[in-house]
Amino acid sequence: MTSPALQRLRRLFEGPRFADEERTRVAGIVHLALLVATSVGMVGVVVQVVMVTRGAAFSPLDLLFPALSLGLLALLHRGHVYFAGYALLGLAGSTMVAHAAYTGGLRSSALGGLILLVIVGMLLFGRRTLLAILGLCLASLVGLYFAEVGGMLPADAVLEDGPRAYLSRMLHLAAAGVFLSLAVHSLQDALGRARAGELRAEQILGEAQRARRYADNILASMAESLVVVDAEGRIQTVNRATLKLLDVLPEQLLGRPFAELLADYASELPLPHEPQQGLVERVYRSPGGREIPVLYARSELRDDRGEPIGAVCVASDITHLKRAEGSLREAKQMAEEANLAKSRFLANMSHELRTPLNAVIGYAEMLMEESEERGLQGSVDELRKIQFAGKHLLGLISDILDLSKIEAGRMDVHLETFDVADMVEAVLGTIRPLADRGHNRLVVVCPASIGFIHADLTKTRQILLNLLSNAVKFTDHGEIRLTASKTLRDGTPAIQFIVADSGIGMTQQQLGKLFQAFSQGDSATARRFGGTGLGLAISKAFCDMLGGTIEVKSQLGVGTMFTVRLPYSDPHELSLSRRSGSFSRTVAEAARAAAARAAQLKV
Repeated sequence: MTSPALQRLRRLFEGPRFADEERTRVAGIVHLALLVATSVGMVGVVVQVVMVTRGAAFSPLDLLFPALSLGLLALLHRGHVYFAGYALLGLAGSTMVAHAAYTGGLRSSALGGLILLVIVGMLLFGRRTLLAILGLCLASLVGLYFAEVGGMLPADAVLEDGPRAYLSRMLHLAAAGVFLSLAVHSLQDALGRARAGELRAEQILGEAQRARRYADNILASMAESLVVVDAEGRIQTVNRATLKLLDVLPEQLLGRPFAELLADYASELPLPHEPQQGLVERVYRSPGGREIPVLYARSELRDDRGEPIGAVCVASDITHLKRAEGSLREAKQMAEEANLAKSRFLANMSHELRTPLNAVIGYAEMLMEESEERGLQGSVDELRKIQFAGKHLLGLISDILDLSKIEAGRMDVHLETFDVADMVEAVLGTIRPLADRGHNRLVVVCPASIGFIHADLTKTRQILLNLLSNAVKFTDHGEIRLTASKTLRDGTPAIQFIVADSGIGMTQQQLGKLFQAFSQGDSATARRFGGTGLGLAISKAFCDMLGGTIEVKSQLGVGTMFTVRLPYSDPHELSLSRRSGSFSRTVAEAARAAAARAAQLKV
């Protein structure tokens, strides 16, 4: 194993490497030059020792030069690349001139090393530095000439003998060969890099041209109109769809202001860092003056600093869509007017339709009584059929008229105080015969503590009657349960009714259209159980009018459960509020909900 000192010495003689390629190249040349200078200096020391033993003059510079070279080598490894290069040239040049002054002046072999300074300067630095080195070398030679002519050289200066001069020139020649080979290698390297760069540039140019052709093909094949504008709003690029949309040639658009196509484009230019806009409807104006409705979007082009340098504008022709939209709007308006006329007609026909039916039912009951007195049992059965059909038709007409009133906005909310238990019992009086007919067990949970509430009695009763009638209709030999209780809904007192049955149940698809008017589960259900499909639609409308909710849960073959929550006012609080000249908050909310519902239906 080598010692740390030897490892440091080995690293000292290895060329340093840096992230910058040029800096690494310069460092390698400086490193080699310092090694050569140190080697030459060490050889010079050896020669100096030999010559001193033979009686020659002693030159202290021969000892100083290798020491300073080693110091510059250490600085180079610490990253001071260019400083070490300049210092090397200065040290070498001054050492050569000083040595020449001690060993023969202009005839000294040391001056042959000045050519090495020029070669190294050419390898390391630019043209200006090389000219400065040449100037300094010439100035040194001129200075030595005048010093020698004027007798200013040291008195003990001696001429170099043959072996020393021979060795010095051999060293200069070897160093010059090394550095010239470096120069040739650097030139070859530079030429190789230039050729590689040229090939890479051609490759990049080819890729860019292929990418541009690919992008041009994409733009040309786009079905949407595409326009690219610059920062001043002038058109730079258009695709084939734009030319077809506007029925123009490219020269009619390129270079023209985009505001000629889109009148309000200038007002849409964004501020820096403003978010892009989404799809909006705009109108393009062709050079011929034709207006084209389009669905338009703009995306800003920005530079590296975020400043806008242009925009890409994409548009789709929506002429046919606008025409279809206008036709649909007219059809919708006509349908709404027809539906409103129908609703108003039916709402106004309440008396005219119900009066003759009531007369038919009344006369049928009178004839039934008279037939029973006379013992005409066959006639009684026929008259009972007339009475049943008349009542069924009266109920159907009542449902249609109620729904028409709701749609026409003529259904009002009438609030009154009533006993919940009495109202429930009245509803059960109508439902029990129907439940018994289907062999169903009717279970009622209605605590007497519920007492009185202030709400719309008629609509509450109608909601329960419709839900219970449905439960009885779709349940056979099962159980129907009605639960009434008081609760809170969004912090407001509410009366809650739950109607659950063990009937046929419903699928998720049937639940999706449950509260639509004239809608039933399916055609088989309608044929088997009958009905018009209005009861649940009316119940839902009444719940909305009263500011309440109706929810349903069902499972096919298991049963169905409806939950109704309706806001109410406490009669005691209502009495206090009336005496104080104000209205109950709950009553006011119910009234506002009814008004909003009516306004929505009118629209």
